[in-house]
Amino acid sequence: MDIKTILDKQQKYMWGQSNFYKEPISIAKGQGMYVWDTEGKKYLDFFGGILSVSCGHCHPKVTEALVTQVKTLVQCSSVYPHANAVEYSEKLAEITPPGMTKSYYALSGTEAVENAIKLAVQYTGRTEIIALRGAYHGLSVLGMSLTAAPNWRGHMQVAGIRHAVQPNCYRCAMHLTYPSCDIACARDIEEIIVKTTTGKIAAFIAEPIAGVSGLIVPPKEYFKVAVDIVRKYGGIFIADEIQTMFGRSGKYWYGCKHWDMVPDIMPCGKSIASGMPLSATVTTPEIADALDVSVISTFQQHPVSMAAARAVLEVLKEEAPPSHVEEMGTLIRKGFEDLMKKYPLIGNILGRGCMQGLEFVRDHKTKEPAVDEMTELFEETKKRGLLIGKGGLGHAFRFTPPLILQKEHVNEALEKLDDSIAAVMKKFKR
Repeated sequence: MDIKTILDKQQKYMWGQSNFYKEPISIAKGQGMYVWDTEGKKYLDFFGGILSVSCGHCHPKVTEALVTQVKTLVQCSSVYPHANAVEYSEKLAEITPPGMTKSYYALSGTEAVENAIKLAVQYTGRTEIIALRGAYHGLSVLGMSLTAAPNWRGHMQVAGIRHAVQPNCYRCAMHLTYPSCDIACARDIEEIIVKTTTGKIAAFIAEPIAGVSGLIVPPKEYFKVAVDIVRKYGGIFIADEIQTMFGRSGKYWYGCKHWDMVPDIMPCGKSIASGMPLSATVTTPEIADALDVSVISTFQQHPVSMAAARAVLEVLKEEAPPSHVEEMGTLIRKGFEDLMKKYPLIGNILGRGCMQGLEFVRDHKTKEPAVDEMTELFEETKKRGLLIGKGGLGHAFRFTPPLILQKEHVNEALEKLDDSIAAVMKKFKR
């Protein structure tokens, strides 16, 4: 089916679709780091299925595990314990934070966050939640209520959620400068608890690196200050590691480790099954055992997705452990730093590991977002066969490639990006 037919049928029969380009593309097949559209054009995939294709497209070990499971058993029910789920849970507990050894599985990050909030409320006996501005936590009514990013909040909102200032040092909402600010954004959480809640909060939920709002990395002191305040008032810490878990941020398996923090509950997903629908909500036995309601779900611990997850973890340990991601991330960072020296359009380098990006600004002093220029960058990268992801307020992009990438893939991506930014600069006469 060609792209015109696909688009016509999509317009007629589907809703809620998104697109990055003036003329959309449809991906027909993938292999490793590359995908091909329906017209036969080849692309280097540095978006990775929105960070989900951790092992690359159609990795032979993952594919073999899927085919074998599909030929054996596709679905039963979680009322019948399955070997795939228990064996994977044991392996997952080896790479999660200390003491976090119990997991619950669903099909999406949204569900993982919902289950995390459910646990927090049940465990603490409280209902009020502190989240962050700029956060993204899913597409359910609760997830969109926790989210505080333009275009992602629905008209229906769940009560009892307060949003603290995002720890974004480049665009500080408090108009302060790090480190002389004394981490005021974290300390303001106490003011929020005391003056806008009952003073008895259930939890604080935060992404270690805020993905949708542009891969924002908090200062090193942030989580220690913020979480200490939350625990002082009886709340627990939910680290939303949907994007950062499985080594995506480099150096460590989970993102919170960069801040030397151990959460109480940790939703994770994306890279977990390299494109198969799966998520996990990980916590301690104490918190898990506090749940006294039934949470059985039809597709909980789905045998096929669990088979993929088992294979993915083996592949990541063998081919793309956190040390490898750190190495590739260092190459990306060096490339971005070189581009920043070359192009005044670049205002800020975002993220770390294999989740990094660039923020475009029209003026380095005012930091006015360069949205039109970023929109054009997507056209130029598409033209050169490079897929990237969006972030921020439409003025940032994300490099979130499969974690199995190698040096030659980084070099190819940076070369295509360099040429694309040069074309944007020329068009806008910058």
